[in-house]
Amino acid sequence: MAKGFSVRSVEIEGFKGFTTRKRIDFGGRHVFLLGQNGNGKSSIIEAVRWGLFGSARRPNEIVANQGYGGRCRVDIALVRDGVEWHLRRTLNMGTSGGSDAVLTDAQGTEQRMQEIMPQLDSVDAGEGMHIIFAPQSIPLRRQPEDLTAFERTVFSHLGLTHPRALLEYLGNLNITQESTERELDEQLTNMRHEIDSEIDDLGRRRSSIISAPPWSGGRLPTRSASERKARDLIAEITGEQTDEALDGLSLGALLDNAENALNDRHDHDQSELEDELLKVERRKEKFESLNAYLEKIDQQKIELQHIKSKAVEILNGASRDDLRESVAELRRKAGALALRREIADNGIQLLELEQEEQIYCPVCAQNYSRHLLEDTLHNAVEQLPEEASPDLEQTETRLEQADALSKQFHSIRANINTLQEAVLESKKQINEEGDAELPESADTETLTSLIRHYSNISNSIGEQITDRETWFDEKQARLTKMKEEEGYHRIQRRLAELHQSQNKFARVEDSYRNLVAFGQSVRAMRQAVSDAITARLKEDLPKVSNNLSEVFASLTGHRWYDRLVIPNARLPKLELRVSSTNDPQVEYPTGVLNGQAESALDLVPYFALSQTEDAPTEVYLVLLDDPTRAFDEDHTRILVERLSSLGERVQLIVASHETSRFRNLVPKNFDSGSYVIVEPVNWSHDDGPELSVETG
Repeated sequence: MAKGFSVRSVEIEGFKGFTTRKRIDFGGRHVFLLGQNGNGKSSIIEAVRWGLFGSARRPNEIVANQGYGGRCRVDIALVRDGVEWHLRRTLNMGTSGGSDAVLTDAQGTEQRMQEIMPQLDSVDAGEGMHIIFAPQSIPLRRQPEDLTAFERTVFSHLGLTHPRALLEYLGNLNITQESTERELDEQLTNMRHEIDSEIDDLGRRRSSIISAPPWSGGRLPTRSASERKARDLIAEITGEQTDEALDGLSLGALLDNAENALNDRHDHDQSELEDELLKVERRKEKFESLNAYLEKIDQQKIELQHIKSKAVEILNGASRDDLRESVAELRRKAGALALRREIADNGIQLLELEQEEQIYCPVCAQNYSRHLLEDTLHNAVEQLPEEASPDLEQTETRLEQADALSKQFHSIRANINTLQEAVLESKKQINEEGDAELPESADTETLTSLIRHYSNISNSIGEQITDRETWFDEKQARLTKMKEEEGYHRIQRRLAELHQSQNKFARVEDSYRNLVAFGQSVRAMRQAVSDAITARLKEDLPKVSNNLSEVFASLTGHRWYDRLVIPNARLPKLELRVSSTNDPQVEYPTGVLNGQAESALDLVPYFALSQTEDAPTEVYLVLLDDPTRAFDEDHTRILVERLSSLGERVQLIVASHETSRFRNLVPKNFDSGSYVIVEPVNWSHDDGPELSVETG
């Protein structure tokens, strides 16, 4: 057996199927874990692996026994050159895989694992199967996780571990390099586009300003000249010499100061004039209102005089009472006339109803001749006038007109009284608000003169306001042009900054080109390494394929697929395929194999390559969990024979449920005293398995 580390014993507590601490003494010999499934065989295999590497069989696998309240830990006693070391690994609380490992020497002194076992590595050989080895020299980097167990074993066998790691390193570096190049190229392209676009935009804006310059003269203004113009504008607005507080201000700050001063001046001046104008307009309105009252009083008085004249004409020397008496008398006479006509008409109707010759008169109570009464009544009707006297209607009309004029007269008198009260109140207000007292005798002529006077004042103030607005507009226009001028200077300054950025950007682009050149070198180097590895593989793989085929054929005894080949098509990527000596030109994927051959295929590289004399690795420990799955009795025998040969160089820890087969085959193929048989039985939830240990 090789002079590497071997496992002398293992103590397991709280790990998977184990609860209370149990110690298994291997004595550095081969170990065969036999028995029915579910009693803890795999837990022992996994405990050794986890104790060495701190990793479980599957990612995020829970290794702690969920029914045990104590700690989860594994203590492995390792022997090398007769010296015993102890490796204890304890699970961190609250985790499924994180752990702390402590390595101590024979004196109990803690040592760093990286110094004692710097080359320790592991290769999966299918689920539950592990090859643990130590390369003879420190690799460039830990083997990449994306390599299959088959690839890693073959590369290790051919001494290409470092070149393959270098190729992988260069590949990862190239991926990072190309990603960086793409990101930087995109960033530089965007930055270049942004700078160029901004320069073009500013150039167009600058040309637009120059084509219609806001300054006078043909020369482009300097910033200092623009600042002097801004100070002069402030002085004009404020009417004072430039304040020393403005010294040191930028052009933009000076223009802000000018705008604030202009707004303040405008608000102050316009406010005073508008207040004065409002006062004048109010006083003028008072005079106009008073004048309107007086004019209405005059109009009402004229109308009152007209009513009086008309009343005299209508009454014609009489009074309204006289007219009323005349109307009453005329109405009485008209009533009597109407009554007589009615009596005569009724008498005629009565004669028409009475047929007697002698008619009784209801008025005088005497009888009269019918004909005589008819003649008398008809004569009476003919002698009565058809209508009432026309004097009645005329007199009634005169009375109605006289009454209406009387009402109108009193209404106008009331209006005049109201207007006179308003005049007094208006004069009172005018006297209270005005500087001079308005005389009581002020008439419309006086008021008209005063209204004309205040109108002139109002017009004058309005002209002043207009002049101020014109002055303000002129200063505002100058300020606007100055702002355009300041915008020109900002564009000039930004263009200068962008040109400086272009110069710096050119240096960045030079650095980027150097980075691209480095990337090209990395890609060329990777291609060279890939070509060299491929050339070496093409030279050595035929021999490797023959070794693999020999072991595969002995393990499987397949009637047709008896050859394993590694095609050149995907080199340096290794792809294992199967073929037949009967038809070597056709290659098939390994998926065509049956379950037994597929299981054997996982073990082929390690049996084949570990037996070669020039193997660059010293394999110290092989862990196999149920390697005979799908194997019949003959192939199980072949496997045990191969394990016997492999066991001359490495320590084996093998778990299998094929108890009877292994108990029969192991003594025939392994020397007495070179192995122990451990049989976990009677597993319980509280105590874990019982362990039966037999020395061969």
